[in-house]
Amino acid sequence: MKKHFLLFAVFLIAGFAFSITLLNDISYNVDISYAATDVERVLTNYGIQEGFYIGDVDIRLALQEILKLGYFTSVSYNLDDNGNLEIIFKPNPIVSNYEVEILGNELIDKKNIRSSISLNTNIPLNLNDYQTSMKNIQDLYIKNGYQFVDIYSNLKMTGDGITLEATEINNKEYSSDTLVFIVKEYSLWDLDLRGELSKLDKEDIKKRIGFDFRKDWNNKFFLLRPNAKETYPSFQKIQNILNSLNQIPFFSANTNLRFEVTEVEENKGGELLLVLEGNLRKVVSQEPVTVNSISFVGNESIEDFRLNEVVNKFVPIGEPVNNLDILNAYDNVQKLYYDSGYIYTLITPKYQDEELIFEITEPKVGDVQITQEATAKTQPYIVDSLVKIKPGEVFNQQKLQDTYTSFMGTGFFKDVIIQPIQQGEDVIGFKITPIESEKLGKLMGGITWTLPEDAEWYQGFTGELEVQWLNPFGYGQTFSLNTSLNPLRNYYSVGFDYNVIKLAGSNLDLGAGIHYTVSEDGEYYSNIGEDATNYLSLSVAPRYSIQDFSYITSSFTYNNYTLVAGDNLNVISGSVGYLYNSLDSPFRPHKGQYFQINGIGGVETSNANYYIGANTEGKLFYSFYKFTLGNRLKLGTVYNSNIDSNLHYQYNVGGMYSVRTSDFYAQEGENVLLFNTELAYELATGQVPLDLIAYFDYGSAQNDVSNLIGDGILSFGGGLRFTIPLFGQIGFGYGWDQDLEGKVWFGFGQTF
Repeated sequence: MKKHFLLFAVFLIAGFAFSITLLNDISYNVDISYAATDVERVLTNYGIQEGFYIGDVDIRLALQEILKLGYFTSVSYNLDDNGNLEIIFKPNPIVSNYEVEILGNELIDKKNIRSSISLNTNIPLNLNDYQTSMKNIQDLYIKNGYQFVDIYSNLKMTGDGITLEATEINNKEYSSDTLVFIVKEYSLWDLDLRGELSKLDKEDIKKRIGFDFRKDWNNKFFLLRPNAKETYPSFQKIQNILNSLNQIPFFSANTNLRFEVTEVEENKGGELLLVLEGNLRKVVSQEPVTVNSISFVGNESIEDFRLNEVVNKFVPIGEPVNNLDILNAYDNVQKLYYDSGYIYTLITPKYQDEELIFEITEPKVGDVQITQEATAKTQPYIVDSLVKIKPGEVFNQQKLQDTYTSFMGTGFFKDVIIQPIQQGEDVIGFKITPIESEKLGKLMGGITWTLPEDAEWYQGFTGELEVQWLNPFGYGQTFSLNTSLNPLRNYYSVGFDYNVIKLAGSNLDLGAGIHYTVSEDGEYYSNIGEDATNYLSLSVAPRYSIQDFSYITSSFTYNNYTLVAGDNLNVISGSVGYLYNSLDSPFRPHKGQYFQINGIGGVETSNANYYIGANTEGKLFYSFYKFTLGNRLKLGTVYNSNIDSNLHYQYNVGGMYSVRTSDFYAQEGENVLLFNTELAYELATGQVPLDLIAYFDYGSAQNDVSNLIGDGILSFGGGLRFTIPLFGQIGFGYGWDQDLEGKVWFGFGQTF
């Protein structure tokens, strides 16, 4: 009896489960035109059509597929005995518009984020498209190197359904029909040292990590701040942090590094802490210990006494010390090597038998491979001469910097890529790829204007213009055509200069020039103390390289003057001196030094009149964050054998390249003092760099050396300078002289 009852129950359940109904009509409770095609496709796939027999199982399976379309919060149905099927849809909220708001410094442009979003508006939100858009935004950040972002929205999912909530973010209000994608970008706020590592100097560790923590960024003066994006931990920056930590000897293999979220009310984005936790590196297992001797093994580049000096600060001989003292001594040795340029030196400290031993491995330079571009025109002997790192030498970072400066200082290259290649445990090779400048030339010059008397206004312009063609044939040559025009004085000058470096592969540089000037009314020449209507100059200037950036300089010039009175004056002049020039660019220097000292002299060919003198000039450029500070000091003096003769040499100051806002040749004399200082702030980079500048110029040219200070001319003010491809630098601004009279200045090229 029980067996028959069980079979009856099974058949009854099966009958209900697989009961079928002839479908008479299908209806929907709401308009689903936006998804009708997809819904009908699903129903057809499950045989749910008018005139067909259907079962509950088919309907449930079909509704599950319809729910996966993403448009609906829920889908249910009613099927009556007459075969009428009503499908009941609960659509997701309708999205009239979508926006993107970023809590942070917009690491990715909003336009790019919007382009990664694929949503249709004015219909119910498709959750599949929504999830895809969220993933696309995440992938976009990861593609650009940023992994620490949270992405969410004003879409709320609860047990009662899905809703869009009105929200306010970044001081903007959004209604409940607008979907707002909110991206929270996490900057790196600060460093937190825990465990034994808390004994270390946190600020020193932060400095050596080299990352711009947001906490420190907030406390800096706004002009000293780098771009705010530098405070975000990109993949590359995290790798740089890891590399820096590997160079700091305090950390051991079990040092734990992680990022923790923290809350800082003053920031609108998210903040992370870089947490370092664990034990200090162990040189001695038991403390304290006594060190009775210190030895260094393998050091070639730094003498023992210098190493002993930095070690003894923390490890005095014969006194008890602990593990941290030894680590500080180890750190000092490593710093000494690093500060001396030996950045790849490997140092291992050991303690045995009361002796502290530092095993030092100084890596050598291996193969140096120079790879020029396929379109490069610069001859290999010139490129080779610019490389300062040599195989077999102990590697030094300064030599690498000198190589970069040598390439960029020629003006022939827009960049040089230097890649280290590990060729052995203590051998580092390098691949050097110089990128030649695509600029055809440089345009430099200056223009000033003064109100002319009894003449047209345009005759008040005085200008100088120089066009340079750099390395056009690849043999290190520079061709220069220059002109100077002053219609008010009927003065016109044109000149051609030629310069070549590493002549025929030697250490000799050679310059030559020819210049011709016409001035109908006569032009005053400070080096002869007379007015001349015509002037012809032929010059040659050999320069010999004695070591990196250092040269013996010389020049020889023939000068022919046609004086206003009609007489001809012929002068042979020359100079000999020393030059050191490590400026990183001849056109837009940011760092480096320049020093020149030379003796000058000249003699008339027709008699014994002569002059003899000496000049010295120094320049120093230094960059800090976005600032570049440049200074120049020039001194000169000359003795004239006969001040009443035609040959009477004089210095002059004034004009764009000495004292801005003043006239050219504003002062002349046998002694000169010129001082310039300029602070440039980088406003923009890229194809057309833009700098904001503030400057002070002082110049004095006097016959009496005691009047150099006090009787000179000065100018101070500010302006803008931008660099345009082909034309070079163009600057303009406004300044005041010693009488506080203001004037606009304009010019091409660098002032000094």
